[in-house]
Amino acid sequence: MTPTAKRAHTVARDLLSLTRSGEADRLATALVSTASSTRRAPALGDVVGRLVDTFSLAAKDRRRSLRIGEPFTLRLRDHAGRPVRPDRLDPGVAAIVRAIAASVRDDRDTCADQIREACENGDLDQRIRVLAHCLVWTSDFLSTDITAYPPVLSCFKMAPQHQCPQ
Repeated sequence: MTPTAKRAHTVARDLLSLTRSGEADRLATALVSTASSTRRAPALGDVVGRLVDTFSLAAKDRRRSLRIGEPFTLRLRDHAGRPVRPDRLDPGVAAIVRAIAASVRDDRDTCADQIREACENGDLDQRIRVLAHCLVWTSDFLSTDITAYPPVLSCFKMAPQHQCPQ
């Protein structure tokens, strides 16, 4: 593992630990720090890529253990539990959904393109939103019953221009 990959792995693991422990203040600080990415810290795309890989490996293992042969499916829900269409999501969050699906299909090029699309936005709020969604989705999926399939991804309240009509 390269030093960059190792740092990204460590940051992703630490973020997952903070998410699971419920340490909101420390998690918020870590999210901002990771999304801000300095030269000394791993790039946001590397950390998100590690989280996508973790989610993908867990999904593949779950599919294999449950002997699911049908195409991979994700269910998206809004903060109130209603279904959400991917085209109604914030573009960076939608890119992470596409990255997860590509990773599960072993389409590394599309996965990398989607992670880049999600993470290269210069807006810090957007970068934090992307990281937070990816982090919570991965943590939730790893924490669910191993027979729960397909994965249900809950989206946080979306920006007004991306909200679903009521």
